[in-house]
Amino acid sequence: MLLLFKAIAQVAVGEKAPAIEVDTWVNHDNGDVPKTTGQAIVLDFWFTSCAPCIYTIPHLNDLTEEYKNDNISFIAITYEKEEDISTFLSKKEYLAHVGTDTSYQTIHKYEVNAYPTTFLIDEKGILKWKGHPSLLTNDMIDELLHKKHDPQVVTNNPAAPLNKELRLNHIYPITVTKNDYMDEEVVGFQFNLREYSLVNQTLAENLTFLLQKSKSRISVNDQNNYDVRFKFPKDLPPNERRPTIVRSLLHELDYDLIQEQKEVAGYALDIANDSLFIRHAVDTTKAYSGGGTSTSGNYWQGNGVPMQGLVDELENRFQIYVTDRTKLNGYFELKFPFKTFDGARSYLLDHYGISLKPDQFDVEITKIVEKHD
Repeated sequence: MLLLFKAIAQVAVGEKAPAIEVDTWVNHDNGDVPKTTGQAIVLDFWFTSCAPCIYTIPHLNDLTEEYKNDNISFIAITYEKEEDISTFLSKKEYLAHVGTDTSYQTIHKYEVNAYPTTFLIDEKGILKWKGHPSLLTNDMIDELLHKKHDPQVVTNNPAAPLNKELRLNHIYPITVTKNDYMDEEVVGFQFNLREYSLVNQTLAENLTFLLQKSKSRISVNDQNNYDVRFKFPKDLPPNERRPTIVRSLLHELDYDLIQEQKEVAGYALDIANDSLFIRHAVDTTKAYSGGGTSTSGNYWQGNGVPMQGLVDELENRFQIYVTDRTKLNGYFELKFPFKTFDGARSYLLDHYGISLKPDQFDVEITKIVEKHD
């Protein structure tokens, strides 16, 4: 217990930070190794198959470039072997000084139990902050460097006037690169007030999130995996972020988007047993201001989700078409097993009185086609 207390005290904010020791500095063979004492440090712990680590690298690169002439070192430490890191860095740029810690001596001293984790250390060696690198801001680094600045007040007031140069159909700079350095099942994603970043996903997966449509309703032949990063212009309204990313992404890849109506064979979702639905699906204990979904075992569960949320999940899980005939406007408690469609269909009928009957109907298909001049 005493050893555990000392370990925690070593990494407490406001206390002396542990010494930084590595096996080798991988990406600085010219002898340009970072100073680990006498100056401020941004210390990031990461590894190459950690998708959240990878999608925060561009943000850390921005900060590294911006503060390259200041009294601060950007250091990234991983437990992986030098040869694995060298292979990764030949395909993905990381401007920080990258060090290996295969014996975990520094990782254990900083008690890193989640990746990525970043620490801010001032020039006196005092730990000032620890957290996710996506939360690291210029203001935090300026404070670390004792720079005076006027804090900016950020608002999301939709009535705020737009910048005169902002056009809602404008194409903005976006970074899109093919991902050929990660396993297909390793993916990462973040969507915050500052940027949209996605690692190692297909164009269809990008568009499923951005257009808020199921994969069944998106037609695209491009099967490459991409890393995508879009930094939001300051005056871009929140409701324009997704469509602006779509326009910029397709423009970068030389694609056009067209909408087509198509008659398809699918399933009509309706309420076959009102009392069963009201008893099990309708939550009367609270009003939802937002919903959430989760998976547990072989079940998908929606808490406070609209019927469209169920439709989208069924379409994505089973690559089918579903049309909502319930016309219900509300938020519901729903779940179903996702191992097979027949199992989900039977469960929804038996537990909620929700039927899924074969039907023919029109759907709007979003087609992504090559741009022709």
